[in-house]
Amino acid sequence: MKEWAAMRDEYGLSIYSPRLDIAVGPFATHEQLGNTYDDMLRNPVIESFLRKLVECNKVNLERYEDGFVRPSEYEGILFTNHNARCFLSIEIEHMVSRKHLIGGAVKASALGRFGIIIPWPDEKLKAFVKLVRYFRYLRYAEKNTFDTSTY
Repeated sequence: MKEWAAMRDEYGLSIYSPRLDIAVGPFATHEQLGNTYDDMLRNPVIESFLRKLVECNKVNLERYEDGFVRPSEYEGILFTNHNARCFLSIEIEHMVSRKHLIGGAVKASALGRFGIIIPWPDEKLKAFVKLVRYFRYLRYAEKNTFDTSTY
C-alpha cells in the first residue's frame, strides 16, 4: 500500500510531509477546497455514509467512555477544518505504540475534512478512547490541546 504524502512538492518548501494510510480527494495541494468539501458533505449519498461513521464512533466511545467526552455530531463536523488537504483522511492503527496512535489521530484530524481512525484490536480502541479523553481533559484544564472534535 502506498501512503499519500500530504505536503510533497508544497511550493518547493523543505518541510515534514505527513503520510496518510488512505486519503480521498479532491486534494487541496495548491488551493483551498473548503466550498467543494462543503458541497460533498451535503451530497445525500456521502452524507448518509458519513452519518453512519459518526454513529459508529458514538457506539465505540460508549463502550469505554463514562460521559466525559461528548461524541461529535455530524452537523458540527460540517464546520470544522475548512482548509483541509483532502476530503477524507484515514489512519489504520493496528500494531502501533501509543505515540503512533497519537500521531495517527493528529494526522487524520489535521489533514482531512473528515478524519477517520480505525483502531484494532479492541486494545487499540481502548487506547484511542483514552487519548480522546486526554485531549478533552487538556481543554477542560485550559491547557494547550489538539482538538480532534468540534466540541
